[in-house]
Amino acid sequence: MPATFAPIDQATISALNAGGERALEQIFRDHYDWILEKALERLKGENAAAPKLIVNTVREFWEERDGFHSSAEIEAFFNEELRHRARAIRARMTAVHRFEKAEGVHVAPPPAAPNADQLWTEIAAELHKPVVDPATAAKRRREHRSHEVAEHIQTVTQRAAWKTPIIVAVVATVVALASAWWFGEKSRAEVINQMLGSAEAQQVNTRAGQLGSVTLADNSTARLGPETRLVIVDQFGNEYRTLSLSGTAVFTVTPGNMNAFEARLGDISVFSEGGVFTARDYGDEMQRVVRADEGTLRLTVGGAERTLAQGEAVTVDRSGAIAAADPATVERELAWTAGRLVLRDVTAGTAVQALWRWYGMDIALTDSVAAARSVSLDVPLGSSQAAITALEGAAQLRFQWIEGKMTLQPQAAARGRR
Repeated sequence: MPATFAPIDQATISALNAGGERALEQIFRDHYDWILEKALERLKGENAAAPKLIVNTVREFWEERDGFHSSAEIEAFFNEELRHRARAIRARMTAVHRFEKAEGVHVAPPPAAPNADQLWTEIAAELHKPVVDPATAAKRRREHRSHEVAEHIQTVTQRAAWKTPIIVAVVATVVALASAWWFGEKSRAEVINQMLGSAEAQQVNTRAGQLGSVTLADNSTARLGPETRLVIVDQFGNEYRTLSLSGTAVFTVTPGNMNAFEARLGDISVFSEGGVFTARDYGDEMQRVVRADEGTLRLTVGGAERTLAQGEAVTVDRSGAIAAADPATVERELAWTAGRLVLRDVTAGTAVQALWRWYGMDIALTDSVAAARSVSLDVPLGSSQAAITALEGAAQLRFQWIEGKMTLQPQAAARGRR
């Protein structure tokens, strides 16, 4: 019998809001069976990742503890956070399994499910990790890099000692110029990486079914799709105009700044001097999409670089390969910017997952035959009813509430429950 989320009394929620670790532990232990069941359900066979998924989800719950006011809000948080994090895990493991298959790697059987005591020990350890001052950590990294560079320079000069003075002078000049550029670029990239990972970086998040917008310090704007996260460097708009994107967004970039606007999508950097562009990078999808809506873009990934003219769109797969995006891909992946959800030749199960992302509807479709049916949808984002109706018709399903949960049932089974 499936585990249920037991109601949490208001006194426990208030204690959680006030920073009570005992309240957190009580919530975790009282709902452990439900959390584990949901984690395994979301992981879809990647059971070995369940402990890490649960620990990270509970840690995030703790960090946001002052924002919960009801049992329903807590249940919704765990549902959504487990789903979001599990999708990213599944996307990463897909690449791992391809490597294992190609290399003939022996895969050990997954370990037994952890118990509540084991996981609470890990969670408690996470909560009590010492906080390292960001400036001290950055200083240590700089000192370590300086030491490595000094050793490298010493080794190079020792090997080059036999060269004639004239050759040494010429080579030294060239190396100095090249090194100055390389170290400048590398140092800037490292600084930006540190800024994006620092506690001072601003985060903007949307949940499933939620659209949003944000105005940046340089008066550029970002229109956000659901399940999207922006991480914006501290003091954005001055020396640095970099942010990272996970999800999808439309950026309207203010021109006239001496520094280019940079949006990072994992290993991709998209640079704009001004204009409008759209980007999509969900962790559970195998390709990213970038479109230059107004103005031109410069896109880099790995050692490759590409300039996008106005109206041009490209896809970038997880290996970094860049390709022109065909019109069908652009329509499907970026239809949300026109207020629509477009799905082409996907399974009904995949369509149900899309309804969660774009409408925030957690609908169960447990019939495996029905879930495998191929469907196509083109529906407005402003009407969840239109989306349900379209999916009902495309997959011969019927929407029903069963024991307080939204479900889609095969039409014959649904008629039998009347």
